[in-house]
Amino acid sequence: MVGFAFTANAQLAKSSAPLDFNNGWFIPTYNGVAADTLGTATATTWSYEIPVNKFDGLFYVGKIKVSDKTTGANGVCTVKLQGKYLASDSYTDITTVSWTGVNSTDSIIPFISVSNKVYYSYLRYLVTNTSGKSKVDYVKLIIKR
Repeated sequence: MVGFAFTANAQLAKSSAPLDFNNGWFIPTYNGVAADTLGTATATTWSYEIPVNKFDGLFYVGKIKVSDKTTGANGVCTVKLQGKYLASDSYTDITTVSWTGVNSTDSIIPFISVSNKVYYSYLRYLVTNTSGKSKVDYVKLIIKR
């Protein structure tokens, strides 16, 4: 009788995926800078893209803080949360909010989906200024598959 013994020496290969959902919720955050002011001669739109790179349903809780930077008239914006499947696709609106700043006030705009999953590989906040001046102060997003 002939016996064979095999041994294997395996190494665990680790790679850094953009998002690691194994630990639960993932929290990307962006803090605005002075260049995030909209309604100037150079900028009327602002966007923040989050490459999820997992084609699996996602729950999300997010908020974006927009402040009115206009003296006199109010800043006016359209704020959207959008998604797309592939990098070459166009974005599809998930939620759209019309925002108007009043007397230089700030607003926190929530975007929440904790009961229905969205199935996008990329998420994006898009802010389009339509009147006055406004500024994106921060973006916070919590996502879980």
